[in-house]
Amino acid sequence: MEPQEVTVGRSQILEIVENAAQVAVNFYNLKIWGLDIVGGTMSPVVRVFVDTPWEGKIVPFVMPETRSQKSKKRAIHPKELEAKKDIFTSEESDDESILSESMDDDLGDESFDSENLNNESVSIAQCAHISRMIGITLEVEDTFADAWVLEVSSPGLERGFYHLRQLASYLEHPVEILLEDAHLDYENRRKFRGTLKSVEDSSFTLILDAPLDTPCTFEWDAVKKAHLIHIFPDTTLSKA
Repeated sequence: MEPQEVTVGRSQILEIVENAAQVAVNFYNLKIWGLDIVGGTMSPVVRVFVDTPWEGKIVPFVMPETRSQKSKKRAIHPKELEAKKDIFTSEESDDESILSESMDDDLGDESFDSENLNNESVSIAQCAHISRMIGITLEVEDTFADAWVLEVSSPGLERGFYHLRQLASYLEHPVEILLEDAHLDYENRRKFRGTLKSVEDSSFTLILDAPLDTPCTFEWDAVKKAHLIHIFPDTTLSKA
């Protein structure tokens, strides 16, 4: 009697991947931000997003400077430059000793591991190591019957949200959402953009871009996708 092929569902695969990933990310004191499977049963792509611990952390929103603003900061009047030269010359001897001490402190022991120093960001090396650890587990478990692809990375600039609690760290940030079903109060729209104002137990509120400055509350269970909107700095030059 031939052995029957066991079909593993999406939820079961995600559970297996999460268990394997949890062990790997704990090694670097990181957290699983989200899991996703793209594609069907043939050659699926398994995506694991890892991040630094974020629970209870508020990420401030800072509008990037325009090119003209940066140019104004760099512009220094010649008289101001001469005055600064005089100050630097008179304090040169003191500054040399301070600079020397500062460089010694910054360099420290050449053998230290900068990747694990403060866990402020996720490195490529960490992602590669975590990918290998997860891959070995999935091979042993024989999770996929056919070929599959594993991708491990940080959530990125326009990170997607997988749980409502993740939104709480990004108040005042621009967010885009896609609903499962059309919203009856807004001309059957499914896609909305706006500024995140509050997060409740099962819902959140956006101040919409259109209609402008209109508050709207959404139930998290009605959301199909949600992600940050990254605002790139204005690099155009003004006519002046």
